[in-house]
Amino acid sequence: MTVPLQRGVVWAGGASLLVAGALALGEVARAEDQVLHFPSRTELVVLSAIAVDRHGRPVTNMRQDEFAVSEDGRPQQIAHFSQGREAGARILFLIDASGSMGTVPKVASPYMVARQLLAMLEPGDQVALAGFDHKYWGVVGFTNDRQTILDHFRELEPFGSTALHDALDHAASDLASHGEGRRAVVVITDGVDTASRQKAEDVIIRSRALDVPIYAVSVVSPLDDPTSDQFAGQKQAAAQVGHEVLIRYAEMSGGAAFVVSDFAGLKLAADTIVGELKHQYRLGYDPPPGPSRFRRVEVTTRRKGVSVKTRSGYVPQS
Repeated sequence: MTVPLQRGVVWAGGASLLVAGALALGEVARAEDQVLHFPSRTELVVLSAIAVDRHGRPVTNMRQDEFAVSEDGRPQQIAHFSQGREAGARILFLIDASGSMGTVPKVASPYMVARQLLAMLEPGDQVALAGFDHKYWGVVGFTNDRQTILDHFRELEPFGSTALHDALDHAASDLASHGEGRRAVVVITDGVDTASRQKAEDVIIRSRALDVPIYAVSVVSPLDDPTSDQFAGQKQAAAQVGHEVLIRYAEMSGGAAFVVSDFAGLKLAADTIVGELKHQYRLGYDPPPGPSRFRRVEVTTRRKGVSVKTRSGYVPQS
């Protein structure tokens, strides 16, 4: 069971109404059993990391001693490690419900993308649903009930302007407030922002600091999809800029970005997102002392033919 929220009701980042809804239904106690808890030292830096082979496929059997973490080029000792499915994942679906989404093809609609993703998740994974146009609102709190998520898509009728950056900022904060463990925001949008108060770079910095991977699925017409046989030869300028920003969100946070206009593209995106979530490693280390400024982080592995992606860095708490 879940508590639906009305359009226009905004989740507060640190004290999310998702939590309130779960408390009312007694779901938090059960959810806590699934969450991986690192020691309570607030300064611990925790990284979500995906190991992939030369073909981009997740590598599922990595050991702690095969990873190496560096901060600003200096090696760091890995103090905490978890792998794969030690706990269920939490995924926040963030759906663009602005007016521009009324023109996306039905075969690659947000509903179809979500349906494909939900069908591939593990039974213990929890999903929440949020929407945005010029504002951000909660629709369904974290739940294992896949059908409830799909049923509430009817509340996401396209209307209004698009505040994509503001919505991603809210979503990353909401998800981070639910504790440690495998997690990600999956935003389904056309990528065009027309109403945000915040700048993309500021939101990227905050989502990177929260260690929330962002997976961006741009649903577009085949005419705007370079991989489609119907591609018109040139993307609309706004769509091109929007997709480039989504790629940056994904790269800086450790996620991935996709353009989808048909079922084949939808399936590829879903396979990649779920495959990476199922095998998301969590690495923790104690940061060295120093000023509160951006610190670049890199995770590598000594296993041949394998690379690791994670967020690009963080700013320590002051």
